[in-house]
Amino acid sequence: MKMTMHIDEDVLAEVMELTGAKTKTAAVEMALRDLARRHKQRKLFRTPLWPTYEDWLKDSAPQPSDAIDPPDYDEEAVQRFLKRHSKILGHAAEDDDASHGHATEDPRP
Repeated sequence: MKMTMHIDEDVLAEVMELTGAKTKTAAVEMALRDLARRHKQRKLFRTPLWPTYEDWLKDSAPQPSDAIDPPDYDEEAVQRFLKRHSKILGHAAEDDDASHGHATEDPRP
């Protein structure tokens, strides 16, 4: 679109130098596009990700896909550890059948 505009020549020359624009029209178009982009960014950054606290709660609530697999551990290794460190732990290692690797009594005094 052709139009008549009054633009400060010094500002236009600076824009052409900084941007490398070959023509005045290209410099003005670059400046306008950049200004529009900056305002879009500013608007985007001012827009909250969640409009309300309730929306945030809903979006951050645990989902079925968040579940992780139960821990995979070697029960025999746990028993060996308990036997070796029973004095440090303050109790004797319990039989596998009775406790499945967990002490039946509270080892704390």
